[in-house]
Amino acid sequence: MNRTLAIAVVLAVAAGVAVGRLGAGPSVSALAEPSSFRRGLAQADWLDRTHRLSSFLEQLGPGNLDPALAALEPELAWVTTDELRLFMLAWSRFDAPGALAWALALPRPFRRNASGAAIYAWAFRDPDAARAALARVEDPSLREFMEGRMVAGWAHTGRVRELTEYLSALPQGPRRFSFVGMIAWELSKQGPDAVIEWAEDAPSAFSRFKQAVFLKASTTLASSDPASAAARLGPFLDRTYATGTLRVLARSWAQRDARATLAWLRELPEDPERNAAVSHAFRVWLSVTPDEAIDWLRREVPDPSLDPAIRVMVARVRTRSPARALQWSLELTDPSLRDEFVTRIGRTWYHAHTTAAENWLAGAQLPEGLEQAIRGPASAEDAELPGSEWDDPGAASEPDEALPEPP
Repeated sequence: MNRTLAIAVVLAVAAGVAVGRLGAGPSVSALAEPSSFRRGLAQADWLDRTHRLSSFLEQLGPGNLDPALAALEPELAWVTTDELRLFMLAWSRFDAPGALAWALALPRPFRRNASGAAIYAWAFRDPDAARAALARVEDPSLREFMEGRMVAGWAHTGRVRELTEYLSALPQGPRRFSFVGMIAWELSKQGPDAVIEWAEDAPSAFSRFKQAVFLKASTTLASSDPASAAARLGPFLDRTYATGTLRVLARSWAQRDARATLAWLRELPEDPERNAAVSHAFRVWLSVTPDEAIDWLRREVPDPSLDPAIRVMVARVRTRSPARALQWSLELTDPSLRDEFVTRIGRTWYHAHTTAAENWLAGAQLPEGLEQAIRGPASAEDAELPGSEWDDPGAASEPDEALPEPP
C-alpha cells in the first residue's frame, strides 16, 4: 500500500467513526449531566425526550438532585404523569420521604400529580413506609387520591398477599373493587394460574371481599381469553364466592363467539346464575349481529336453557310489536311463565288496541282461560314482566361489590 492510499484509508476510517458518533447521539456521560435533562424536557421528539430523561434519571443522586429540580419545576405544567413517576422512582431510591415532602409542598395545580407519583414510587420501594406516610397527609381528598396511587405501586412490587390483606380491611364498594383489579391485572402478567391462586387464597373470613376478588380475577382472565377462562373457572362455579363469574365470562366470550358461549352455558346445570348468563350472552349477540342471533334462536329447538334468551327477545320487541312479543312468549317452555307473559303482554295490548289484539287472538288458538285473562281487567303488574332484571340493558354492566351477600 503506497503512502497516498494509506492516508486515504485512515481518513475514511476517521470519517466513519465521526459519522457513527453523530448518528449515535450524545454519549452516556453527556446524558448524565443536568443540562441534558433540561434539554430533554424541552425536546418535542418523544423518543429523544424519553431517552434523555431516562438516561439522566438512571444517574440521579444527592449530588445532581438540586439542578434537576431546578430544571423540572418550571416545566411542571407540561410534564406528563408518567414522566413524574419516572422522576420519583429515581428519587425514591435514595430519599423517598424527601420526594414526597417536595411534592406535597408544590402549589395546588401540581401537588396532586406529583404527590401521586411520589407515593407510587415509595410504595414500590417500601409499601409499609409509604402507608405510614400516607396516613399523615391531612387533606382528605388528596389522601384518597394518593391511596389509589399507593395501591398501584404496591401491586407492582408483587407483594400481593400483604396488599390483599390491606384491601380486605377497607370499606366495601367500587373503590375497593377497583384496587382489587390492580392486583388482578399485575398478576395476569404471570399467567392465569397466578390469578386463580391469588383469588383462591383471598381470606374467606370476609365473604364479600373474597367474592369481589374472585369476580375481578374472573373479569381479568375473561378479558384476554374468555374460552380458556371458562375452562379454568368452571370447577369453581358452584362456590358461593363465584357469584357473577358466569355473567362476566358470558359477556366477554359472547363478544368474540356468541354461539360457542351459549353452547357452553346451555350444558351447565340450570340455576339463576346460568339463566342470567344466557341472557347476557344473547343480549351481547343481539347488539353485535342481531339478524344472526335471531335466526339462531328461531332455529333452535325450544328447551329450558333457551328461555332466558327468549325473554330478551320478548323485552326487545314488546313495545313496538306486541304480536311478535306474544309469538316469542309462546316459545317459553315453562308453562306458568309462558302463561304469565302472554297474559300481561296481551292484556296491555288488548286495552290499548283492542281491534288489533282481537284479530291476533282469532288466529292464535290459545286455551280459553288464557283468552279470558287477556280480555280481563288491566293490572298495574302488566307493565313489568317477571324477572325483568334479566331484560334490563343495565344488567349487562359489570357486577360490583353491590352483589347480594352470598348465603
